[in-house]
Amino acid sequence: METTVSTSVNSNSWNIEPTNAIAGTILLVLFLYLFFRHFLFILMIMDVILVFLRQFKWFPKEGKRLKTFLHWLFAMGLFVGFLIVAGVSGWLEFIPQ
Repeated sequence: METTVSTSVNSNSWNIEPTNAIAGTILLVLFLYLFFRHFLFILMIMDVILVFLRQFKWFPKEGKRLKTFLHWLFAMGLFVGFLIVAGVSGWLEFIPQ
């Protein structure tokens, strides 16, 4: 199974292709973690509009926003750190398009 992630930075397009299944699985798990944390971070910022979500247990309450922000930073750091380490180790190939 081959998974490819496409991205663009500064008008340059890249494909990120894992060279083995373990690297692909790690990339997927970290991306899903980052996606989930980013989703919670955006909901936290927009809680003026989304006030009704405060009744749910999973939504960050007052006093938990710093924790949510720190988890988001941690998820971002893990994801970017894995891309750097995996690229240097040869687990992922960054192929310009």
